[in-house]
Amino acid sequence: MGEKVFEPWNDPSATPLIQFKNVTKRFGEFVAIDNQSFDIYEQEFFALLGPSGCGKTTMMRMLAGFETPTEGTILLGGEDIAPIPPNKRAVNMMFQSYALFPHLSIWENIAFGLRRDKMPKDQIDARVEEMLKLTRLAQFAKRKPHQISGGQRQDVWRLRALWPRRQNCCCWTNRLVRWTPSYARIHSLN
Repeated sequence: MGEKVFEPWNDPSATPLIQFKNVTKRFGEFVAIDNQSFDIYEQEFFALLGPSGCGKTTMMRMLAGFETPTEGTILLGGEDIAPIPPNKRAVNMMFQSYALFPHLSIWENIAFGLRRDKMPKDQIDARVEEMLKLTRLAQFAKRKPHQISGGQRQDVWRLRALWPRRQNCCCWTNRLVRWTPSYARIHSLN
């Protein structure tokens, strides 16, 4: 009668969404990633931790398709993603800078990817409004990025990356402050 605990990594029948299998990445003689293996499950909040320069961003860049493993395999939904170009992967990467368009309003920043994906205008309007309400940013919709707080800019940045195609996975290379769930599983690269 107890509440079911979310622990797919302890369930032998659970299938990981993302699998890094013996992944190594070399840049010339420098070994950035050395034989890393781990699984990430759907709906899991997974943190990849380590000191500066240990390869966290390189791991995410390989998942996103901006780098290729020297050795090993990366699977997404059971499929080897090596032959899939970055723009065709169901993965989004959010870099350390927010890269919001300073000349666009908050509403327009969120709508940008939806427009690029040629979503119908009525669907764009509904989706942006839904996201603004969800993140409590509706009152700031007409403001420019410099007119909202740093945490609110993080929210806009995440919405723009996550929402357009409802990605399977999103990788970001900075700390998570406002969107951290009550559970997390951590993998250290050092």
